[in-house]
Amino acid sequence: MEQTKGYENKLNSLKQALSSFKQAIDIDTSILGEIEKDTIKSGQAQKFEVCVELFWKTIKKFLYEIHGIESVSPKIVMKQLYRSKYVDERSYERLVEMINDRNRLSHVYNEAQFNEIHRRLLEYQNMMSEIANGIQATSWI
Repeated sequence: MEQTKGYENKLNSLKQALSSFKQAIDIDTSILGEIEKDTIKSGQAQKFEVCVELFWKTIKKFLYEIHGIESVSPKIVMKQLYRSKYVDERSYERLVEMINDRNRLSHVYNEAQFNEIHRRLLEYQNMMSEIANGIQATSWI
């Protein structure tokens, strides 16, 4: 029963983080100055990084507790999610791209690359939310 509680807590934390991330993405920056826009974009990117970290760890715990599948890294977790038929091939590819984008933001700063990734944040938020809702519906919580 302790494992169930751990998974449930992780999923709840993920869903809260995704909700906060969505609120940050929905901020209308059109009336703001460049410094304010840049600050908000940086905050949105930070929320994205946190959500991706929570997402892969929640999926990892889900796969272990529901299916007994043990995985050690974000990309392996995404591959196991695909192999378990929770996502199709296209979604799997997007999940790997999301992990790669998170890594790019965390390790190398390049303004053009940052802006390219930033344009995909809403898509990533929607995808993570959809998958989180899907795994919740298929598990016992």
